[in-house]
Amino acid sequence: MLNKLLLPVDFSARSLKAAEYARHLAQHSRCEVVLLHVHEPARHPEQTPPEAGLPALKGILCDASVRTVELTGDPASCILDYAAHYQPDLILMPTHGYGVLRRFLLGSVTAKILHDSEFPVWTGIHGEAERAAATFRGIQHVVCAVDLGPPSEHALRWAARFATAFDARLTIVHASPQLVPVIGVVHDDEWRAHVHSALQNQLAALLEKAGVVADARLVPGDAPTAVIEQLTALDGDVLIIGRSPHGMMGRLRTAAYALIRQSPRPVISI
Repeated sequence: MLNKLLLPVDFSARSLKAAEYARHLAQHSRCEVVLLHVHEPARHPEQTPPEAGLPALKGILCDASVRTVELTGDPASCILDYAAHYQPDLILMPTHGYGVLRRFLLGSVTAKILHDSEFPVWTGIHGEAERAAATFRGIQHVVCAVDLGPPSEHALRWAARFATAFDARLTIVHASPQLVPVIGVVHDDEWRAHVHSALQNQLAALLEKAGVVADARLVPGDAPTAVIEQLTALDGDVLIIGRSPHGMMGRLRTAAYALIRQSPRPVISI
């Protein structure tokens, strides 16, 4: 399932956290990890020099097969170009930092990789949630959120293979605002029962088409709130969401960045 991991690094604390995730994945999959560092023509004053940060990263990944690649140029463009050459099974990207404003941002490089990359992208716990998060225990429970749109089938298949590779439980979640009770609407209970049945049939058909057998849940509410509530209640270790080849699509297109920002667990965007 995972043979090649691409880990872009700037040697910050966020890179060290991403390296810890890579270590868990590499230990289980015995895959190669490429540490990609892009030298910007004008280095930001807060950026850690490579000679200072590389030993710490290699220390975290001491049990993995690691290669280091250094390039010069625009970070996002270099990452995308190298990924096209290397063909990784997964790109691990750090999210942004802390603070009232920064917790609403992903960082321009990570956002561009999420939008433009044709490869699955792993983003770690974002902002303040990272500080409160417990130590990553590995992959025991995979939660896949689907919007029943075109990317869902591919995301389901990928999630099923990923869960199987890690011998993990898989749960599928679909959130629908149509299932939320509306006070004062005549026959609301009857209408919601009809909608629930229709969505249940759509979800069952999607699972059958994808050839996936998993626990599936229909929940009332909008993503990201309803999805994150389910992820937390299920004690999931990673959330998987779907993308089209041209970026986020469907209901999750408007919610995808919010899911990544607010998720208390890492997110893999397929």
